[in-house]
Amino acid sequence: MILYRYIIRRHLAPLLYSLGILVFLFVTQYAIQILDQILSRGLDVGIVLEIFLINLGWIIALAIPGAILCATLMAFGSMSADNEIVAIKAAGVNMYSLLTPVIAASVVVCVINIYFNDLILPDANHRVANLMSDIARKRPAALIEPNVLIRDFEHYTMHVSEVNAREGKIKSVKIFSDVPGEDFLSTIADSGLVRQTPSGDYIELTLYHGETHSIPRQTPKQYFVARFEEQKVLIPNVDSELKRTSSSYRGDREQGVAMMNKAVASFTATKNSYLTDYNTTLDTLWATIHAYATYPDTPLSKTSRDSLFTACTTFAMLRDKAPSRGAAQSAISNTISFTQHIMQRVRDQEMSIAQYTVEIYKKYAMPVACIVFILVGAPLGIMAKRGGIGIGASYSIFFFIVYWACLIEGEFLADRLIIAPFWAMWSANIIIGLCGIFLIFRMVRESPFSPLDALGKLASSLKARFSKRVPKEGTAVGAPSILSIPFWIAKKASGTLQAYVMRIFLGYFLGVLSSLLVVFVVIDYVSNAGRFSDASIADSALFYWYYLPWIIQMVTPIVLLLSTMFTLGKLAAKSELIAMKAAGRSLRRVTLPLLIFGALFSLGMFYFGERVLPVANQLRSELTDHMREKRASASGTYRPPRDYYRGLYYFANTHTLYRFEDFRTSPTLATNLWRERFMEGAIIERITAAEATYENKSWILHNVTKRSFYGDSTVVSRFSTLVDTILKVSPSTMVTRSKKIEEMSYQELETHIENSARRGEKVTSFLADLHYKVAYPFMNFIVILLGIAISARTGRSGSAVLLGSGILICFAYWILSQTAITFGKDGRLSPLFAAWLGNILFLSIGLFLYGKADK
Repeated sequence: MILYRYIIRRHLAPLLYSLGILVFLFVTQYAIQILDQILSRGLDVGIVLEIFLINLGWIIALAIPGAILCATLMAFGSMSADNEIVAIKAAGVNMYSLLTPVIAASVVVCVINIYFNDLILPDANHRVANLMSDIARKRPAALIEPNVLIRDFEHYTMHVSEVNAREGKIKSVKIFSDVPGEDFLSTIADSGLVRQTPSGDYIELTLYHGETHSIPRQTPKQYFVARFEEQKVLIPNVDSELKRTSSSYRGDREQGVAMMNKAVASFTATKNSYLTDYNTTLDTLWATIHAYATYPDTPLSKTSRDSLFTACTTFAMLRDKAPSRGAAQSAISNTISFTQHIMQRVRDQEMSIAQYTVEIYKKYAMPVACIVFILVGAPLGIMAKRGGIGIGASYSIFFFIVYWACLIEGEFLADRLIIAPFWAMWSANIIIGLCGIFLIFRMVRESPFSPLDALGKLASSLKARFSKRVPKEGTAVGAPSILSIPFWIAKKASGTLQAYVMRIFLGYFLGVLSSLLVVFVVIDYVSNAGRFSDASIADSALFYWYYLPWIIQMVTPIVLLLSTMFTLGKLAAKSELIAMKAAGRSLRRVTLPLLIFGALFSLGMFYFGERVLPVANQLRSELTDHMREKRASASGTYRPPRDYYRGLYYFANTHTLYRFEDFRTSPTLATNLWRERFMEGAIIERITAAEATYENKSWILHNVTKRSFYGDSTVVSRFSTLVDTILKVSPSTMVTRSKKIEEMSYQELETHIENSARRGEKVTSFLADLHYKVAYPFMNFIVILLGIAISARTGRSGSAVLLGSGILICFAYWILSQTAITFGKDGRLSPLFAAWLGNILFLSIGLFLYGKADK
C-alpha cells in the first residue's frame, strides 16, 4: 500500500499542472471567441464570470483524459529516469502491480466523469445556451457621444457636437426621425438637456433655440419649418437590461442519456411509420406500373420489386417503348415523387437517430479514455526512461491528436450514416487500448521497442546537432546556421556564458512553441469541427496554414515567459546560477541577452503583425467564406452578397450631412437622398434629389429641389440635373468595409478610421485596436522581464511551480489586457490608456521585481 500511495502521489502534481495547461488553452480559445462580444454589451462582471464558470464544465470534461495521459507519462518517466522502476523490480514487485493503483484511480475518475457527463454537464450546457441566447437579445445601453451618429434608438438618429455627461447638457443637436406612418423630421437645436424618464422607458430631450423641418409623406412637394425657443422630445429608450429566460428546448448536448434514449425511441417509431407508408406506396407504384405495362405491346419482364430504384428503372424502360400516355405517366411520376419524399423523411429520422446515438456513446467513450490513456501512458513512460515536461508533452500530443482525430472523423461519418455510431465513438478507445495492451506486454517482457528506440536516436541526434559547441576563436568554420546566429551574437557581444544561457532559452522556446501550436490547433479543430464538415483535407490544412501566424502571435507571450522561467529554473536546479554569481557574474549581466532578444523580438513581431499577419488573416477569411459558400451551395441556401445600404448617413464635412434612403455600390444606385448644410444651430440649405449617379469622379443629382433659408424667407430652386460640388468621394470609398480589423495594417486602419468618422460612425473601438497594434508586440519583452524577475526569486522551485506561475501570470496578463481593450472600445476607458494598461501594470511589476532580483 505504501508503494501504491507513492505512485499516486507522483501523479498528482503532473496531473494538476497538465490539467491547468489544457484548461488554460481551452479557456483562452473560448475567450478569444466571445470575450469581446459579451463585454461590448455592457454586461456586469458577475455575468461574465458566470459564463466562464458554467463553460468550465465541458472544458474540464474534455481536458481530463489528456491531462491523465500527460501525468502518467511524466510520472512513470520520472520514476524510470530516477531508477526507481529498477529498484521496484529488484524488490520482486510484479510490473503489473505498478499499474494497479493508477488504473484503479482512473476507473474512479471514469465513473465520476460518466456521472458528470450524464447528469450535470447537460444542465450546464442548457444553462449556457439560454444565457447566451439572452445576451444575444440584449442591446448595449445607448450612449450619447459627441460627433458620432447615434443610431441605437429605433427610428431615430441623433448627432451632437458636445456632451457634458455629468450635467446632461448637449450642444449643436441634430435629430432625424423616420417613424413609420409619420412625416420625416429634421430637428436642429443650439443646445439641450438630456435625461431618462423615471421609468427608464424614454429619453427626454429638452431642446433650446432650434427649428424643425418636415416634408409630408402624402404631399412631398410641401415643406414646413417650425422654429422654437424650447421643445421637448421623447424618444423610446433601448432595452439595455439583461432579461433572463428559460427555454424548455434542449439540443442533443443538453440532454442526459435517459432523455436521449426517449428521443431515439421517438425517432425510431416515426421512422417505422414512414417505412410502413413507404412499403404501401411502393406496392401501389408497382401496381400502377403493371397497369401501365398493359397499354403497349411490351409485357413486363420478371424483375425484382424490392426497391424504388428498380421501379424507376422499369418505368423508364416502359416509357421509352410505350406510346404517349400522359395521364398514366403523370400518375406514376407523382407516385414516384411521393415515395422519394417518404424515403427522405426516413433518412432524416435515421440521421437524427445516429446523431443522438453518437452523443449517448460519447458520454461513455470519453470517460473510458481515462483508463485507455493509462494503458498507453504507463508503459511508454517506463520504456522512455525519461521524465519531465518534454516526454509528457511529446507523447501526449501524439496520442491526443490520434484520439481526437478518430473521435471527430467518426462523429462526422456517423452523422452522415456512413459508419455505425458505436464504431464512430469507440474506435479510438479500441485502437489506443490495443496499442496500450501491446506496450504493456512488451514492457513486462522487457522487450525492446524499435519505434521508441528510433525516435530516441533521432531526438538525440537532433539535440547533439542543435547543442553543438561554438568553435573557438580562430577555428575555420562556415557561415553560422540560422539557429546558431543568436548564440554567435550572444557570444561575441557578452561572452560564452551568455551564449550558453541563450542556447538553453532557445531550446525551450522552440520546444514549447511547437507543442503549444499543435495543442492549440487540435483544440481549435475539436471546438469548431462543424466548420470543416464538408471541407476537403486540403482546405482544412490550408486554413490552419493561414491561421498559423495568428496563433503564433497569440501564444508567443506565454512561450517566452515559460521559456525564460524554465531556463533560469534549470540553471538554479543545477546550482549553475550560484556558480555564476560566485564567479562575479550578476543575474542582470547573465540575462541581458534575453532582454535584448525580447526587445528585438518585439520589434520583429510588430513587423510580423504589419506585413504577414494581415495578409494571412485575409486569406483565411476568404477561405472560410469559400468553405461556407460551398456548404450553402450544397444545401441550396447560398445567396450572393450585396453591397447594399438603407438609410445611409455620410458627413462630407463638419457642416454638411447626406442621407441616402437606398444606396448600393455594385451596380451603383443612390435614390431619395437629401443634403443638409448647417450653420450656428440652423439649416441654411436643404437639397433633395430623386436619384444620384457617380460619373467621371463627380456626383450628378437628378430631379433636384434646392431650398435656401435666409431668416424668415426661403428660396426654392429646381433642377433636372445638378453637379454636386461638395461630395467628392466615390461610392465604394463611402461605404468601404472590404477588410476586417485584423486584416488591416496600422496605416490601413488609420484610413479606415477616417472614412468611418465621415459616415458618422463610432470610431472609439477602431482607435483602441489601432493603439493595441503597437502595444501588443511589446508584451513579448515584458513577459521575459517578468520571467527573469520571478524565476530569480523562486530559485530552486520545481517545474510544476514555474509552470503554474507562468500560466497564472499569462492568464492574468491576457485577461486584464483584453478586458481593458474591450472597455476602451466601448468608451469606458480612453482607447490609448486601455491599449497600454496591461503593459504599464506588468512592466511596473517586472521592473520592481527585477530591481530586487540580485538582492
